[in-house]
Formats: sequence, C-alpha cells, structure tokens
Amino acid sequence: MTITITETPKVRYYESDSNPGLSGEGAQIPIFIGITGNNSPTAGIQKFKSYTAAERTVANGGIGTDPATNPLLAVLKDFFAEGRKNEADDIGIPYVYVIDLGNATVANAAPWVAAMETAKIKREITNEVYVGFKATDDKAKVISILTSALASIKADNEYGNPRIAYTTLIGATDAQLMAFTDDEQEAFIQNPRLGLCEPKYFGRILAKIMTTPYYEEPGYTDFRSIAPGEFNNRTPSVENDMQDHGIIFIKDELAGSEIHPRINLAVSTAFAASVDARPNDCLLHARRNVDQLIREVYVALYRQIKRNETETNLIYCQTDVDVIVNKFLDAGHMMDGTAIDVVESDVNPYRLIADGVSVPVNSTDFIGFSMYVEAPNATIGGN
Repeated sequence: MTITITETPKVRYYESDSNPGLSGEGAQIPIFIGITGNNSPTAGIQKFKSYTAAERTVANGGIGTDPATNPLLAVLKDFFAEGRKNEADDIGIPYVYVIDLGNATVANAAPWVAAMETAKIKREITNEVYVGFKATDDKAKVISILTSALASIKADNEYGNPRIAYTTLIGATDAQLMAFTDDEQEAFIQNPRLGLCEPKYFGRILAKIMTTPYYEEPGYTDFRSIAPGEFNNRTPSVENDMQDHGIIFIKDELAGSEIHPRINLAVSTAFAASVDARPNDCLLHARRNVDQLIREVYVALYRQIKRNETETNLIYCQTDVDVIVNKFLDAGHMMDGTAIDVVESDVNPYRLIADGVSVPVNSTDFIGFSMYVEAPNATIGGN
C-alpha cells in the first residue's frame, strides 16, 4: 500500500461556503491594530489590562497619552469604559492586545499586513480590530487592507480559532459608511467576518459585542456607559438604510417612557448583500455562536491526532463531538438539525473527516402587535 502522508499531523477546519439559497461565555479577547502617531512605537504585541496601563508614553510601556490625537488610544479609552463591570456578575474584559503601527497610512499596506500575521501568534484572540482608517482615505486602499485581513483570518481558520474583524471610518457620515459597503464592492467587503461600525463610540460598540455571550444578539441589552438621549436623531428610514448596508450603529430604543441605548443590530457587512443573497451567517451573533462550536469541536478532534485509529477510538471521537453538540442543543444555543459526523476518509486511511451542519438559534428582531377595540358590553352595570 502506498503511504499517503503528505502533511504533519494536525486538525484542519475548512470554512464551508454559506448557502444563500437557504433561508466562550465570557468576554472575547481582541487585538487592536492601528495608528497612534508615535514616531518610534513599541514593536510586536503589547498587552494591557486597563486604559491606565495603555495611557502612558511609549518609553513607559504605553501607546501614548493624548486620545485627542491618538486614534488607537481613543478607541481603547472607550473600550475600557464600556467593558468595566458595574455588577458582580457582569462579563468583564480581562485584557486586550495591541499592535502599535505608529504613523502608518493606508498608502503603504506592508505594516498592516505584517501586523495581521503577528496577531495570529496569540491563539486566545478571537477579534481583530483595525483602527485609523478615515473617511477621507482612498477607499480602494482601505478595502485592499481589509481584504488582506479577511484572507489572513480565513487562512488561520483552518487551525481552529476563527476570528472576526472590526473597523470604522473616522469622521464618516452615515452616507459615507453606507457607500463603503455598496454592491459595487460586493466581492471584497461584504463578508460575514467583518463588522463595520459607526465611528462615534467605536470602542464602546466593540466592548459591548465582546462582553455579550457568543449566543446572544449584542443589541439585546443596554450599554453600560452610554446615557439615553445621545442617539435619537436618525429617522427610521435612515436606520433601515444603515442596517441594510451592514452598518453597526447605536440607537435609543423606546419602551413606553423608558429609553434604552443599544446596538441596533449586530450585522456584518455581508448584510449589505441583496436580501436573497445574504449568507446564513450575516448576523454576528450567529457567526459567533457557530465559531464557538468550531473551537470546542476542534479541541475534541485534536485528541485523536496520532492516537491509534481503532474502531473503539473512532467511536470515542464521535462521542466526544456528540457531547459538545448536545451541550449546545441542551443550552438552546443551537437548534435541531445541528449535527457533526466523524468518519474515516474513503480515499486516505490516515485521515478522518468531520462533516456537519450548524443551526444557530435565532433572535427575535420583529414583533407585530395589534389590538381590536370592541364595543362595551351593554349588560355590565346596566340594570
């Protein structure tokens, strides 16, 4: 028999194409990659547990001291403000990673691309945040950098840690944000692993998403650090347009006399595709939910690497995967139809194939409410 081992032992995850024709609890760890304006930034990855730690000179281990002139520092200031725990059972942000690109510009993609690869070193990172793009930047160059980021994330997905990228355009109007995801850019920028946020409180939006359980819509609860009344100026028509263009934005939601500042809907830029072409994972809470399932199944499958491929061990492997899937089903995070089958390859005896379908739980995004007023009953009090 011909030996068909051509790669080092490993588990690889392959992202299945979304089918548009078919209708870890705890904070997730981000890495911030972006512009600070520092002439001699610290090389490599830095780790900060608080805004105070980041708000220091480069010589003292920080990334700068003035958020008014330092885009990356400004985002971290907002991020830690929203990520701060108000109650004992709140999900908190233990730490963040940062790559300081100093005076980088979109005209030279090299520093950005190098940072993307460096960011893959820290395996607990689940979110990559790109900071420093401006509304006045060359759109094609920004899209080129983001396309590289998404390609880097896709390639790294194979090693069991799928990530989502987030960015904004500093100083952008609503119209400029929507123009960024227009259909003309469909092949490049409409992607279920990219979140484009409004620039105001970009860092707080990120912290809200990353302190929301992976199986929950990030717009379900109020912001911790934003008071009611700041986001009530958009008309319903504009809000609909922004949502349809795949923009994540904040709105004041009304419930009687109460005002709730919340994320409107955590959409990815893939939501900007036409309705019949939106992929199944165009909402971030669905994508994040499935990603968590992928991470846990990957670890379970890894136990089989280099273990004897006996019938008993294959049963163990399938059982381990079934336990994880059932845990998601029992918790209500996945719905019926979610299943993963582990089988031996019929063309290569050294390979196992895990093939599955995930059906993440929906969120309720519209409630129709009507009431009919009937004539009073004439017999009541009518003697």
